[in-house]
Amino acid sequence: MKNEDRRGAPRLWYGAAALIALIGVAALLAGNDTPSRFAGLCLLLTAAALMAWMESFQQNFVRPLERMGRLLADEEAGAEQLRQEAEATPGLAGEVEQAMAARMEEMDRQLSRLKATADAQAQQSVRRELTLELCRSALPQVLRDSPATATFALAGMVEEAPRLSCTFYDYFFIDPGLLCIMVGQVPGDSIADALYMVVAQTTIRSRLRMGRSLVETMADVNAQLYDQGAKQSLCALVGTLNTANGAFTYVNAGGALPLLMRNGERYEWLEAPVYAAVGMNENVSYRSMQLRLRQGDRLFLQTAGLGQTENAAGVPFEKQELRAVLNRSRSKAHTPEKILRFTADEAAAYCERDAGLEGYAALMLEYRKGDKELAHCEVPAVPAAAGEVTAFLNKRFADNGIQRRKYARVAVLVDEMFALCCRKCGEGASVMVECGIAPDGQSVTVRMSAPLNGADPLEEPEGEVADAAAAFIQDQAEYLTFKPGEERDTLTAVCFLENDMLLPGE
Repeated sequence: MKNEDRRGAPRLWYGAAALIALIGVAALLAGNDTPSRFAGLCLLLTAAALMAWMESFQQNFVRPLERMGRLLADEEAGAEQLRQEAEATPGLAGEVEQAMAARMEEMDRQLSRLKATADAQAQQSVRRELTLELCRSALPQVLRDSPATATFALAGMVEEAPRLSCTFYDYFFIDPGLLCIMVGQVPGDSIADALYMVVAQTTIRSRLRMGRSLVETMADVNAQLYDQGAKQSLCALVGTLNTANGAFTYVNAGGALPLLMRNGERYEWLEAPVYAAVGMNENVSYRSMQLRLRQGDRLFLQTAGLGQTENAAGVPFEKQELRAVLNRSRSKAHTPEKILRFTADEAAAYCERDAGLEGYAALMLEYRKGDKELAHCEVPAVPAAAGEVTAFLNKRFADNGIQRRKYARVAVLVDEMFALCCRKCGEGASVMVECGIAPDGQSVTVRMSAPLNGADPLEEPEGEVADAAAAFIQDQAEYLTFKPGEERDTLTAVCFLENDMLLPGE
């Protein structure tokens, strides 16, 4: 219908011109005076001018625009054809076609850029997913339950960031009593970097399981990776734990410094030599460091990304908050998994923006050797919680096969210690009670940690009842010590388990 309307409009103009011409001819033929003939001549000239103008308009505007419309409707026609048509069309119509051709070329360029961007994003998405899949393949399997797994608790995590990082954590048994743990990172975010990381990790695993020592393994793997000439490196901390005696041996090859918490104390940096990353230099003389983990000790390992996460002012998390965050989470009631999650959340809050986040891997090891002989509980610092402490103590002795008559005096001593600690604590505080029984079953060590404001409850008892309790504890304990701390103070008592101990008032 619209095409018919476009064709009908010129016909009307041509019809009008023909009608004017007919009227002019009639005026010429019928007129017998000069004015009539002049009017007829004017009408003929007007009709001729109108016809000429219509032909010019059709030639210069209508037909070029129709050709341009056909070119635009033709999916195979492009800007080049439209430009050629514009060059052959003079006047305003040609300028319109030139402008339209330029616009089409710009649209073609934009479409090409969008397609290239979409292709690049699709390729980048595929590469990222492949890289992530390779990194996930480096994560460990769940350890099977065994007598050795009862001596420690272990948890690891990998935190991703907008910018991909090739990081991993790993743990596995070299033999039934020797556990290996490690965290590592290969700088970069490509598939090649992830492949390099997996190869390096697998090589370390295989060397250790072949019976090579930790130092020999690191030297061998370094030489092998360097000979590949890949111009890549693995920053890793690799350690082995003797689950029987807590001996921990480790080599830090370009990794971040670990942190150690000694049985309820504060986390401290393990200031030890950091050697070259694996595969970076041809000849590296690695040396191992050793420490002895005791009951309740916790070891925190991480790759560099956690410490390098910056806040809005550009200050790294490692320099300002990491150690403080771990110390806020060091309660023994928190599992390694909870501590890792708490640390990750604090790091994300510290960063305040996604651009400052760095991907990293972290691993937490808690040594629990002797859990049967040494255990702990944490209860509110109120007298009503004394029953929980007694129940905990009874279970500890029962687990070690010690009859009640042998520890009755110790139970009273612990109850008195707890009551004195509660008197010194503020509202909402808690008391951590630890009970360690000697392997020969002849003595027991009781340690209570609570916020006592640096005051020894045995030195400044309040009232006659408290004074009598302090005197009883001092009389019956073989060894007493009080150690003030930054957040908690610790009262320790050592007693022999004997049958002839007398209870107060006997």
